[in-house]
Amino acid sequence: MAILDPVLLAAQGGDERAWAQIVRDLGPRVVGYARAKGVVDPEDLMQEVFLAAAQRIGRFDGSLDDFRSWVFSIAHHKMVDEHRRRARGPHLVPVEAAAHTAGADDGPAESLIAREDVRSSLRALEELSPVERDVVLLRVVAELDSEQVGSILDKRPGTIRVIQSRALDKLKQVVRER
Repeated sequence: MAILDPVLLAAQGGDERAWAQIVRDLGPRVVGYARAKGVVDPEDLMQEVFLAAAQRIGRFDGSLDDFRSWVFSIAHHKMVDEHRRRARGPHLVPVEAAAHTAGADDGPAESLIAREDVRSSLRALEELSPVERDVVLLRVVAELDSEQVGSILDKRPGTIRVIQSRALDKLKQVVRER
């Protein structure tokens, strides 16, 4: 499959501005995914992900959607490696630690509301199994389709859709109970 996006093509050709645009576009989503997965330093992980992608971009062949999926696959594998190094199972960061940056550019009232929304969302995600959490985060935060998520998690797209449906049902129930 040929690369169709001019920014991606330029980045593959070594254009630093194009690469910076890609990092600006995908970086916050990688950080959000890493933060929700309990990575100690999500920004550092994002840097590792884009460094690995930059080192291999010359061999990448695909569309912009394929590239997004590829980047999140790298992120997922780096997170698995980090969790193994820490010798603990995957877990979410404490709600207060994850929420401290929400709404940082807003006024005091907006910042408080944004932080509470993040806290509430992270508490709800804690009710999901690790695979359900991965599916929801990759589908919602990374905006990947079922096929891309399946590729990352080594599951069939239909299985991803079933997991997503069950996870969303659990989240609805959690929200109703609170």
